[in-house]
Amino acid sequence: MSADTTSGDFLKPSKRTPVRVTVRNPEREKAGQLTPKETEIPRLAEEKAPQTRVVYSTRGYEYEAPFNYPNVNCELGRFGTGTGAHPDGMELDIPPFGAITIEEAEPIIGVTVIGSPCIPPGTILVFGEPLEWKYGRSGVKFKQTNIWGEHLYRWGANPEFEEGNRHAGLAGVHFDIPDCRKVTVMGYGQLDVHVSPPEWTPGKGRQGLEQYEMPGEDWWNDAHYNVRTIRITVRVPA
Repeated sequence: MSADTTSGDFLKPSKRTPVRVTVRNPEREKAGQLTPKETEIPRLAEEKAPQTRVVYSTRGYEYEAPFNYPNVNCELGRFGTGTGAHPDGMELDIPPFGAITIEEAEPIIGVTVIGSPCIPPGTILVFGEPLEWKYGRSGVKFKQTNIWGEHLYRWGANPEFEEGNRHAGLAGVHFDIPDCRKVTVMGYGQLDVHVSPPEWTPGKGRQGLEQYEMPGEDWWNDAHYNVRTIRITVRVPA
């Protein structure tokens, strides 16, 4: 599905599919009480049950910005914050507002995200909806921080603003995950007030922070993440 670039009501669930993953076990009858599947490891250890290794092959799928695929839902986030289609990829709002959800017919076992934050270091989150709900104490939630790379704001404004700049660069982050039916990818950079504080903004004079509450309104307050490519690894029979 194409990205939603017009909706300003970011608190409503997306009407597009696939919807984001849920990380809470819907099979748990009672809050705070693990299901039998979620406690299988202590049981197998006590029973000393023999195990058989799994033999499988993999297949890869590659998705490119702007992510106009029937099994992909690209939610940009809050309207008017600077998100959208950019030369570097789809710029997502900070979590939980911006997200990309991908659903596959085969079990997803790997996710690679290629992109760059507006201001490094960046962070990528990958949440998964498992085929078997047995991760009660952790959920299928992954996070990689301290990601290098940056796409340059106002590219071409002067000779220093191009890909030769020492800050410019991409990052590729890979996650090996339990078998999942779908995954949701989110990301963010830093809110770095030392980059271009409001009182230093050319042409705007000295202005208060209250005028810069929304990310993306100015350089200093831009914590978005541009996603260029997502590669999905699925499990297939050997």
